[in-house]
Amino acid sequence: MSLDKPRTVFICSCERSMPGFGDSVRRGCKDAQVQSGDQLCGAEIDRIRNRLSEGGAITIACTQQAPLFREVAEEIGFAGDLDFMNIREAAGWSAEAASAGPKAAALVAMVAEPTSPPALVTLRSNGVVLVYGRDQAAMEVACQLAGDLDVTVLLTRPEEVTPNRVWDFPVVRGRIRNAQGHLGAFELIVDDFALPVPSSRDRLRFGAARDGAISKADIVIDLSGGVPLFPAHDLRAGYLKADSADRAAATAVIAKAAGLVGEFDKPRYIDFSADLCAHSRSRIIGCTRCLDLCPTGAIASAGDHVIVDAEICAGCGNCAAACPTGAAAYAVPDAQTLLRRLRSLLVTYREAGGRDPVVLFHDGYHGEPLIDALA
Repeated sequence: MSLDKPRTVFICSCERSMPGFGDSVRRGCKDAQVQSGDQLCGAEIDRIRNRLSEGGAITIACTQQAPLFREVAEEIGFAGDLDFMNIREAAGWSAEAASAGPKAAALVAMVAEPTSPPALVTLRSNGVVLVYGRDQAAMEVACQLAGDLDVTVLLTRPEEVTPNRVWDFPVVRGRIRNAQGHLGAFELIVDDFALPVPSSRDRLRFGAARDGAISKADIVIDLSGGVPLFPAHDLRAGYLKADSADRAAATAVIAKAAGLVGEFDKPRYIDFSADLCAHSRSRIIGCTRCLDLCPTGAIASAGDHVIVDAEICAGCGNCAAACPTGAAAYAVPDAQTLLRRLRSLLVTYREAGGRDPVVLFHDGYHGEPLIDALA
């Protein structure tokens, strides 16, 4: 690990619940200033505070208390480079903890490798919500959101729905035939579209219907109980699906929808080079690997090449892994950053006394919780 200014690394034994890896980290991270402790988040937190006041580059080998350390850094106006690494669940609380010093050193060195911030895509939502349901549950959700958001209810195959005494929001009937878009830019094609009859008394009745109506919304709440409107629907920003009979799920959806107003940045996960794409030439279809593999439907044919919708892409990386020409390249992080981190991991492991390394590749959403559970 080599930086222009020596990095300070704090290694904590977590109240002596795991070995102190300070010596191993010193052997592996020769350019770093290593400080060891037993309770850096409590009795010894002033050591962290004093070091943060000096600025520079700092790594704290603890992720559990990262919010606390970030709060301290914000209080004193820290403007340096602050990183965190979990060596407790990943090394110190393992059955092989006594010999895990080289592993701890390697993890610390890896996280200190500089990364370039990803390019961002901005999604903008003005809080226009379509609640798609079939019964009174959709009306109740709409009532709770109507005070803060611009709500419309679309009832498909409506059951007994009591008309509102005062129409605070529009209620219409229809069935969504096609849906496309993302947070801030949904477009829905609705068949059997009909307006309510104003004289509806005991239950809502509707007038003449037509097909092909178009509805636009920033957020779609799906309580219809039908097939999801999108593939990999849980990854589609702004699309919230729940069982209308599950009150807890409906409450969670209301809370999520209320927070989806404003501007939201997401990474542009894929760098795509159309001139390298082998999808089609002279109207003859060639490669369709990415089209076949994309779980979210973010990739579409566009003549001789495909296009990747960055607003929909959820970053699974299937297209980059399967692309035979390199037209699709994963960008979060980019390949060079991954290779630097891997090299730092392996070199430091060796320098700290480790032998015969085995590298586990995993994602953050599924892999990290499993590692925590093993610990």
